[in-house]
Amino acid sequence: MPSIKSKIYFSPLFYLIHYMSVIRKWGGGKFMVYGIYDKKSHKFLKRCRIASTAVISNKESLQIEDNVWINHYVRIDAAGGVTIGEGCQIGYGACVLSHSTHQSIRLMGIHFMESRANERAGYIAKHTKIGRYTFIGGGSFIMPGVTIGKGCVVGVNSVVTHDIPDYSIVVGSPARIIGTTKDTDAVFLKDPAIRQAYFE
Repeated sequence: MPSIKSKIYFSPLFYLIHYMSVIRKWGGGKFMVYGIYDKKSHKFLKRCRIASTAVISNKESLQIEDNVWINHYVRIDAAGGVTIGEGCQIGYGACVLSHSTHQSIRLMGIHFMESRANERAGYIAKHTKIGRYTFIGGGSFIMPGVTIGKGCVVGVNSVVTHDIPDYSIVVGSPARIIGTTKDTDAVFLKDPAIRQAYFE
């Protein structure tokens, strides 16, 4: 039977709660904002939870699906485009990057600011994708242009510099594959209720 909290969450009252939390965000403090309007799909995603301290730049280039959870002090730089699949969790202080100017500034010196982004030597702008139901551990960095598959686990403080296949468990800097979530999930999938709810 649904709890009172879940009944409110999926009722029209939810929208009032959402807008009150957005207003509260302007006043500071740490809390979760429930729901987000995805500018790409033009849908309001009620199951998303994004911390008030998370920073998302270039929101118009972010495509996010429902049931995503983004913890405090996460930074998502969507300048080069970022896609976050349904059910992803992004841990405390992680960074998802899609562009970088570090090479351009070093190569162009004081002339960097005088040029357009697409004319800057060494400028990086690459679409970054995180697959459905992937977990990004706190303090991790996802570098520009990386595609992480569905059902992955990225260990705490990992630096992902290359594409990661579906169901991978990765750790380290640079991140390396140490296993598969298919193995870790197998014990839980013996339960019929879990099998029915499983994201596959």
